[in-house]
Amino acid sequence: MGIVQTPAQPKGNSGMTLFGTSNDDTTVTLPDMGFDFKYNGSVVRQLRTSGNSWVGFGSATEHLKINRRDASYNKLYYALEIEGGKKTFRIRWEGNASYSNWNANDLIWELTLFETGVIRLVIEKIPNSGTNSFDNPNVGTQTLTLSNGSSLIFFPGTADGKNYTIYYNSNYIPMNEKYLMVDDDGVKTYSGGSWSKIGDLPLTEEMFLSFGLDNIPQSYSGILGNPKLYFYTDDYTKKANPTKYILETKEVVNSKPKVIKQKSDFIIPSGKNILSIAVDASFVRRDASGNPISTNGVIRLVISFDSGSSYYTYNQTSGVFEVIDINDINQFLNQGIDTNNTNQLNMDLLNQILTENRTIRFAYLLNKPTLDDVCKLKKIKIMFA
Repeated sequence: MGIVQTPAQPKGNSGMTLFGTSNDDTTVTLPDMGFDFKYNGSVVRQLRTSGNSWVGFGSATEHLKINRRDASYNKLYYALEIEGGKKTFRIRWEGNASYSNWNANDLIWELTLFETGVIRLVIEKIPNSGTNSFDNPNVGTQTLTLSNGSSLIFFPGTADGKNYTIYYNSNYIPMNEKYLMVDDDGVKTYSGGSWSKIGDLPLTEEMFLSFGLDNIPQSYSGILGNPKLYFYTDDYTKKANPTKYILETKEVVNSKPKVIKQKSDFIIPSGKNILSIAVDASFVRRDASGNPISTNGVIRLVISFDSGSSYYTYNQTSGVFEVIDINDINQFLNQGIDTNNTNQLNMDLLNQILTENRTIRFAYLLNKPTLDDVCKLKKIKIMFA
């Protein structure tokens, strides 16, 4: 389907996860989106935002400004969803145009990122008292016209997230794109570790919609003779101009997350409390000219109070330390403590836990979504008072 000239409507916060509350100026990092999103040539796995109403794609740079000013949010939600068979990551920002006007809720918007590379912005309420703009790679910073009830679609002009076209008062419905194989035996799909026949030529739309594959398997098991790969799409732009599009295949290599566990405890000095915990890390690489480039590397942190028998993360919403399974990589990645947000830990509660057992140790998860990302853990600092 693609772009449709019908405004998108806000979905609301029902079923979403509450990420944070009462934020004025603090920049926060949302959980992993569950898919690779391309923006300006980089793979983005996480969004950043703050109480000042902006969004950074993979970094703390203010790429998208929505009534950006000294504002605040009352509640920030997120959800991993499916639309049209495609993965999406949606955030809902409910806040106040003036930072001190708590619970006014006069600035509310939703942002959805699709695994197809498309961005959708839906405005529920906006007083238009701040800056509205979008950093469009290869184009420049573009001023946005936003109003109550407006919806914008940012459609990338390249596969790596550049040259976006902005469609106002529109919606995006993901397209159906499927693959089938035809060999000397007939039409085949892939299941159970092998290609198997589902019919004979000619190919039909029903075959693609019922048996078509979203991705091409890395296996030739079950293929006979000289196979041909067929591609189906309901994207009207591709159907109208088929000679302008070339199907290319490439191998993508990713780095697996790595868990590092501290072997010995830190001893808390008698009569001392922990004042702060800070992690010195780097997620920056250098280009050929030596210029720094921010990457999408991620480090997560968990804490053990019993010499590594169990580990705890910190839930910012409930304000408590919760047990976490560090062998569950997805749980560690999504629920572990962001090393950029250790200043949000409740130190009073932490010191209460350490009243009897005066030892502490850490475990870390280092994640590089692509081989170009950087994830360096230098040191951890514990300040006492």
